[in-house]
Amino acid sequence: MKPILRRKKVYLARKDIENLSCFYYIDSNSLLATAFSNFPLPLKRHCVQVGTVAGLMAKYVPSSAIPENMTLDAYANAVRYGSLYHDMGAYLAFNQRKMYPSAGERFLRKEIDTRDVSPAALKIMLETVRYCGERYDGSGYPDKLAGEDIPLHAEICAIANTIDECMSVWRGMVVPAAAETKLNIVHGRGIDFSPEAVECFTAAYADINLMYKRWRKVPPFWKNSDIKPLDRSIEQVIG
Repeated sequence: MKPILRRKKVYLARKDIENLSCFYYIDSNSLLATAFSNFPLPLKRHCVQVGTVAGLMAKYVPSSAIPENMTLDAYANAVRYGSLYHDMGAYLAFNQRKMYPSAGERFLRKEIDTRDVSPAALKIMLETVRYCGERYDGSGYPDKLAGEDIPLHAEICAIANTIDECMSVWRGMVVPAAAETKLNIVHGRGIDFSPEAVECFTAAYADINLMYKRWRKVPPFWKNSDIKPLDRSIEQVIG
């Protein structure tokens, strides 16, 4: 049995972390830009950190999980952006948590409807948003999927979301040790998360820990001039 707290070499430099956590609007008047302008700063930070962590974990998926004619980097970037949208449903469904995935999926579909996104990348992004609330044992939502019926990229997003809920300080709560967070996720293998997704997490664990140490000093987008509030609201109701 492999030791579950085995560490690997840390490869990420400060510039790597900044590049991973840099997301661009498709245009300054997009739905995403408008939604972000209305999100409180802690929720912005949560979405960005979940997207960044998921994108990093996606770099460790087996080659069999990557669609044909798609590179690993393209796959990881699709997972990264799809995971960024994972809580966008909160903007539409308010406190109805079980409606977040379907509302977020509709939000994403509207956002990139006319954009130059490959069918494979679009599928990954939509599945990531819709199924990130599912659990491996079938106890999740919205469709009660179980086991291998849940796309791996959605499982990766689910783990990234769990990591940020445990390791982020934005809630003002006591943050558990990184090793404790890792143990909780590893113990959820085969129950909450697929074995393959947990493997991606353990492979990226050292770099993820490094990112959170960096973010506690310099939170992503907290003072980033690339994210600017817009002077209008969404004109069309979605959801």
